[in-house]
Amino acid sequence: MFETIADGIHVLVSNSFDSNITHLDCGERQVLIDTGTGMYSQQLEMQLSKIGASISKITDVVLTHSHIDHIGGLAVIQKEADPKIYLHECEASRINSGDMRLTLASTFGASLPPIRIEGILHEGDVIDLGEMKLRVFSTPGHSCGSVCLEVLDRNVIITGDTLFAGGSFGRVDFPTGDPTELVNSLKRLAEMDFAIAVPGHMGLIRGGTRQAAVASYEMAKIMFRV
Repeated sequence: MFETIADGIHVLVSNSFDSNITHLDCGERQVLIDTGTGMYSQQLEMQLSKIGASISKITDVVLTHSHIDHIGGLAVIQKEADPKIYLHECEASRINSGDMRLTLASTFGASLPPIRIEGILHEGDVIDLGEMKLRVFSTPGHSCGSVCLEVLDRNVIITGDTLFAGGSFGRVDFPTGDPTELVNSLKRLAEMDFAIAVPGHMGLIRGGTRQAAVASYEMAKIMFRV
């Protein structure tokens, strides 16, 4: 079920291959950060209804990157709503040209309909969603277009598959993955401090987010010998 972690911010932690999904209640704007695979859309709809939301009311979808476990739910959402979709330029440009290889859909035997990314993200952008704003941090390594998203004035950061709890981090063996870039991205996160970090998978990081990022950074340096 969705857990409220701050005013207007609800997180659905996945217990499957799906990514975690964050819902932002921005009044007239209803926002999802990542969408899961889409395989569990009925469960997503049921959980959204419990917080007074629904798939049909989604106005914006912000993606931390374009892998199928984060982007696949768009296929269902676009049937019921017409959201503006946001993604970093490195991956958005390929998808907009019709190149879906970075989604890894074919790797996992899935297919995706054509997707048009209107919100092209860059380092330092601030996404104005009305009652909330997101600051974009470019954090490549897991993929070239991976981003972390700070919810301004909420002391919350969504880290996608860059940073996980327990000294862990995203894999780098998919296309455009890069261990050196991941280490650099983790170093950047290790210099920040937030009350709550929301990873792309597994549990939330509450308190000590900076220490958690330092642990992941140090582990990645050792693993990749960077």
